[in-house]
Amino acid sequence: MLKKYIISSLLLAGLGLTSLGVHAAWTLDSESSSLHFVSIKNGTTAEIHSFAELQGKVGDDGKVNVVVHLDSVDTDIPIRDERMREMLFETDTMPVATVTAQIDAAAFEQMPEGTAESKDVRLTLSLHGQVQDYDTRMKIVKLANSGVAVSTEQPLLVEAKAFGFVGAIEALREIAGLSSIATAVPVTANLVFRVSD
Repeated sequence: MLKKYIISSLLLAGLGLTSLGVHAAWTLDSESSSLHFVSIKNGTTAEIHSFAELQGKVGDDGKVNVVVHLDSVDTDIPIRDERMREMLFETDTMPVATVTAQIDAAAFEQMPEGTAESKDVRLTLSLHGQVQDYDTRMKIVKLANSGVAVSTEQPLLVEAKAFGFVGAIEALREIAGLSSIATAVPVTANLVFRVSD
């Protein structure tokens, strides 16, 4: 009798762990995703820029990892792109930025299709040899086929000083003949994750 009870308890525990731990991993759909930032020059002129190449995944443990290829910076002005790659990001030696987070992936998977929720998320940004944490609020929309769309509810303000960019921004300002370039940059993200094959 005791043996039967122990076996039954172990089976139930195993089923419980399975229901909590088994869920699909997601891969970033780079074609449907975007990452934008805004620069402000001469005090009043704002311009929207982006990165064309993103990669990412959400592991079965809920660990989010998004890689931004800094060489893919797109400002609509080729010479400015080149200067940002060489003078600001220094992509020859530091070609990527990474954003990581930890989420409850199982809870997202259980959301009904077409529903949306807002979640507080702590993001860790690794850029130019420096690491900074940001507490932000993200909107999650459950898509068909178990995918999710994740977007920033408000811009994330990234300070140049935190990543050692102040000197490079001043050099960019001088070479471009500008009176000023803002050292705080608003960043927005719209990311779509789909179930991995």
